[in-house]
Amino acid sequence: MMRILKPLAIAAAILALTVPLAMAQTGPASPSTPGAPGAPGPSDLPAPRTPSPPQEKLIDGPVKNVDPVAKTVQVGWFLGLLSTTLEVTGDTQIAVAGMKASLLDIREGDKVKASYEARDGKNIAKSIEVAPRGSTAPPSGSPRTP
Repeated sequence: MMRILKPLAIAAAILALTVPLAMAQTGPASPSTPGAPGAPGPSDLPAPRTPSPPQEKLIDGPVKNVDPVAKTVQVGWFLGLLSTTLEVTGDTQIAVAGMKASLLDIREGDKVKASYEARDGKNIAKSIEVAPRGSTAPPSGSPRTP
């Protein structure tokens, strides 16, 4: 057994010493465009990242809370156990029973369907549609994305 281990240990030591030396002798790739030696060319630079446009999301469920001062509406989903807070702006279109309305017309317990965009860590409401009060239509139970 010792006869086998000794040559294997020697081979491993030689390999461990020669691989780093061989790797050190390979130089960096030459730039693809002429210029200063070692200077990155335009193709070597990362492409600038353009932010993707915010994606519109949909949610429907009962209103858990309305805060006219903070201009937010909290909409429940997943059987009302979870909720999403939407920020209402001047551009948010609000309708109650098909009629144009305002944030003050939304009440806790109302069933709503809303579209919103996630921007800068906030959920900005694009539109909020309140179902006719007394409606027995159950919410779908979870947020949806198109």
